[in-house]
Amino acid sequence: MQQRAANTVPDKVIIIGAGIFGLSTALALAERYPSTQVIVVDRLTPPVPDGTSVDTTRCIRSDYADPIYRRLAELAQDKIMNDADLQPYVFQQGMTFVCDGRPSRFTDVWQRQAERARMNPNSAESTSREEVFQRIHGKDRLPPELSALEGKADWCQAYTNLSAAFIDAKESVQVYYNRCQARPSINFRCGSAVMQIDVINQAATGVTLENGEKLEAGLVVVAAGAWSNKLVSLGTRVHPIGHEVVWFKVTPEEEERWKHMSITTNMSTGLNIFPPYHGEVKVLRRSPGYINSISVPHPDDQSKVLHISHPRTAVDSPTDVIPADAELSIRQNLREIMPPLADRPFDRSKICWISTTPTSDFLVAPHRSIAGIHLATGGSAHAWKFLPIIGDLIVDSVEGTLAPDLVDKWSFTRQADARDENAPRMDGEPQELSNVVRHRL
Repeated sequence: MQQRAANTVPDKVIIIGAGIFGLSTALALAERYPSTQVIVVDRLTPPVPDGTSVDTTRCIRSDYADPIYRRLAELAQDKIMNDADLQPYVFQQGMTFVCDGRPSRFTDVWQRQAERARMNPNSAESTSREEVFQRIHGKDRLPPELSALEGKADWCQAYTNLSAAFIDAKESVQVYYNRCQARPSINFRCGSAVMQIDVINQAATGVTLENGEKLEAGLVVVAAGAWSNKLVSLGTRVHPIGHEVVWFKVTPEEEERWKHMSITTNMSTGLNIFPPYHGEVKVLRRSPGYINSISVPHPDDQSKVLHISHPRTAVDSPTDVIPADAELSIRQNLREIMPPLADRPFDRSKICWISTTPTSDFLVAPHRSIAGIHLATGGSAHAWKFLPIIGDLIVDSVEGTLAPDLVDKWSFTRQADARDENAPRMDGEPQELSNVVRHRL
């Protein structure tokens, strides 16, 4: 049996952030250290409406190029599928991975994943445009002619992992929030964001909230997702990037027609389409994304200024509409794979802020120079599915008992020596959001 508690966990812990990393860690601490007081701090009450963790739907899948994430995802999915409280919100309809077949790093990733999928009895392959289209629309339907697509097709070949699922992310986060509230050792302080982590002699002593209140603790866990780099200096290890998401209202007839479709994602174009849920279809794009540059006092030296990307969300900027280039790309994709939606007005849109890392590896490690701070961020748009297990792994890291392969993979010094194959974004540099964002009248 693995030796536990190599490092001492103090009698009071503050967790900044009530998302996937934060809620899961709070429950893991309550289970392992019931006498430790855990305070979860967030500027809003969970499910936090503009948090990365909260949305109508999220993917539950284990199709990873990396064997470590694949193993962890399989374990987490098994726990999700057998969780009686989560079961009403899980829909095991599979996930279809598509590519255009043209030479690129995205086709290379698709081919490696497809080779593994061919050995899985719970998978199916679509070898033509027609078959890809028919997985959504039915055997009697044909895709648009190439002449209607400027002569180029992007949805050309696919495989489907029939064991994958989608989950109602908001309701599932509510389940975990309720579980935390039922634990006597966990308390929530919601309504005021953390202004700073208080440090004396290079050791954290607690936090100061924006309302001026101070909270003391022997350990501060930074699990604030895309908001984390305002509280600790993360350099190039983590960089918040916003991605475009839209929703379309669908008719009852359309919902009936498409209700059995799998999540369908194009690795070549970055488009992701979810099955109808509650009368709407969610579409997102893994584009190079957007940044929102601001200047803040340097967390490690208040006499200096730090330049960072910081979330600009629908909570703070409710009239924002996704940029025109994002809308154009989404509609171009839909003309080939979901023609009825291609010219339909969006019901709503948003920029979803992701705590992105160069290799899409999480950051779970002690602060490099300040004692009493532990980092738990860098979800890179694929952390949600690890909800049942990520908290225990973070507590392992705090204790110093995390498996060596994960210590290396999630370290602060993790080098960008590999591409983001586990959650690939399209190539290119993010745009400054303020230069391209539109506004709803």
